[in-house]
Amino acid sequence: MSSPQTIQLLQKAVQEIQANELESAKLHLKAVLGKERSQPDALRFLGIIACLQKEWTQALELIDQAIAVSPENGLAYSNRGNVLSELKRHEEALICYEKAISLQPDYAEAYSNQGNALQALGRFEEALICYEKAISLQPDYAEAYSNQGNAFLALSRYQAALACYEKTVLLDANNAKAFYGAAIIFDLQKKYDYSLGCCNQALKIQPHYLEALALRGTIYFRAKDYEQALTNFDEILLIHPQSIQAWLSKGDIYAETKQFEKADEAFKKALVIDPTKDFLFGLSIQNQIQMCQWTDLTNQVKDLVHRVRDGEKVAIPYNLISLVDDKSLIRCSIEIYAQAMRGNIERVKQEKISPKKKIRLGYFSADFHNHPTAYLVAELFECHDKEKFELFGFVFGRNAPDEMRNRLEKSFDQFLDVEDKSDEEIAQLAREMQIDIAVDLKGFTKEARPKIFMYGAAPIQISYLAFPGTMGLLCFDYVIADPILIPEKHQDGMVEKIIYMPDSYQVNDRSRKISPLIKSRKELGLPDSGFIFCCFNNNYKITPAVLDGWVRILQSVEGSVLWLYEDNPIAVANLKQEAVTRGLDAGRFIFAGRMDSADHLARYKNANLFLDTTPCNAHTTASDALWAGLPVLTLAGESFGARVAASLNNAVGLSDLTVETQEEYEALAIQLATSPSRFKELKDRLERNLLTAPLFDTPLFTKNLEAGYIEAYERHQQNMPLDHIYIDAPKG
Repeated sequence: MSSPQTIQLLQKAVQEIQANELESAKLHLKAVLGKERSQPDALRFLGIIACLQKEWTQALELIDQAIAVSPENGLAYSNRGNVLSELKRHEEALICYEKAISLQPDYAEAYSNQGNALQALGRFEEALICYEKAISLQPDYAEAYSNQGNAFLALSRYQAALACYEKTVLLDANNAKAFYGAAIIFDLQKKYDYSLGCCNQALKIQPHYLEALALRGTIYFRAKDYEQALTNFDEILLIHPQSIQAWLSKGDIYAETKQFEKADEAFKKALVIDPTKDFLFGLSIQNQIQMCQWTDLTNQVKDLVHRVRDGEKVAIPYNLISLVDDKSLIRCSIEIYAQAMRGNIERVKQEKISPKKKIRLGYFSADFHNHPTAYLVAELFECHDKEKFELFGFVFGRNAPDEMRNRLEKSFDQFLDVEDKSDEEIAQLAREMQIDIAVDLKGFTKEARPKIFMYGAAPIQISYLAFPGTMGLLCFDYVIADPILIPEKHQDGMVEKIIYMPDSYQVNDRSRKISPLIKSRKELGLPDSGFIFCCFNNNYKITPAVLDGWVRILQSVEGSVLWLYEDNPIAVANLKQEAVTRGLDAGRFIFAGRMDSADHLARYKNANLFLDTTPCNAHTTASDALWAGLPVLTLAGESFGARVAASLNNAVGLSDLTVETQEEYEALAIQLATSPSRFKELKDRLERNLLTAPLFDTPLFTKNLEAGYIEAYERHQQNMPLDHIYIDAPKG
């Protein structure tokens, strides 16, 4: 039995611990031990202080001493479990909590802590049982309700989680974690105003709540309020300068706003903190090539390739597509990325949908507005056979209604804006609507939501158009391609089975307007005479090897210039400097800014030959050039992204403009620029083919694509295994 003085000192120490006056509490507890050498509560409280000061080894030693003196003390076992949980030794922690409960069956906190350990191990259903027990023992236990909400959140049972958080704040209005949990749910449900409100409340209670600051910054970023987003991440860095997530988020914002130098600085700060952070290295490289900043690119690519081969999470999807032509390596990198994104998501196994009068097609995209993808697909939707197919458009992303969206809506039986729904909710909605075939038009591009398909939106799921490669997961059953794009010998670069179109995989819209007001060379900043080579591809697709070839071509064609797209001023400056370094007058690179679609197509009339990039070809840009009557010279590689322009050339009758070596590429460019008769024949052939060749025959393309959909549907209905599908539809 402790003396009154010891009890008084212990009570004083407890008050000081609660007030965070830890050093003073330690003095009082040591005074107790000076009187009673092995006083168990004093040892236990010293262990708790060590835990608060993150001195884990000392904490365990002190609590173990307390248990040795008082082996029937359930509180000490629970404290020991807490220390082990902090050390991520959750299985050992569970043993401690079980011991605590066996000694004190009515110990509500031990049940709640046991639930937390089970959550950490991913055993959420078991955790819920523990929280229920804790609440039954202590109905006003706010923390147990909050923990229960976290378990429901992990199980994606959002309404149940919100109910728990609501109960928490009714019992404890200052529980910041409950407000933050609710903010996460509202964010997942795309209810950004509610999420922002909950973040603000959590931060009002706990101003330095880093997770709430990060989420609030992310919400501002999604709303394109970049200034507010940066303010949030700067606040985090004031509190925690080593926050890698804050530096990453700042880098993303700067990259989004084309402030690539600032993005580069942010990514480098993050790399210093953790050079092995998932996908950071690839993200940093991608940002550098946006600026055509190639200082250490050769070594960086070697390192990137080596780490991908070692299975590291290092490359974002476009990294290797932009930099190397190795289909197997690209597939490997995408599989690593896709699997990391998928986590523990499992595709819902659907019951076979009974045949209906029409096959239900669901198209999913963030690009149903004035966007390059929409310019390609608009007529496809209009040409679909509405007697055979029922069309559902699922639109998400940060876009507002415009002329293109109004046009697209008219082609669909149902056009659903699902931006405010979570990925899982969208997948569930599609299943409830009995979509037979779900077509993803985004892949891994900006604002993509591939998790919709990881959860399972339809029995048949197809990747199409936006992303030049495999999606890396079996949840995608098919990809749309053609024999030029993916020859049979290259099928091992894809996870999915392939629906082979007979001509090109790429759809086009024949109604695209070309402005009749064609500006003169002078108005566009071009020389009055001389051959105009052109490449309006994104600057990141220009590699040192591509530029080397271009310079050699220009040096061989007197008076010629190269007309390039100006994505950002840093890339312009770097490309000009690279030209000078290679002995070329920088004035022979001329840069063009952004224009609206009709004027952009019209300005192609002033160019003579489009020089494609490799290993990442022109996609929509190549179609633009061809539609405007500009021939495209391309070097075909082995990977998907390196064969797109070859596919387009084949379908427009210009296969002779597809070459297989760099030497052929340069020689043909020079020959065409210096042989007016051959060049005229080429231009005339393209002009004749525009309205007769398959590339711009949208009704024919639609008919062939529908044949692919129907065969995939029938194979599924007959329980046949997935296999490649070859479409040989009659022409016309």
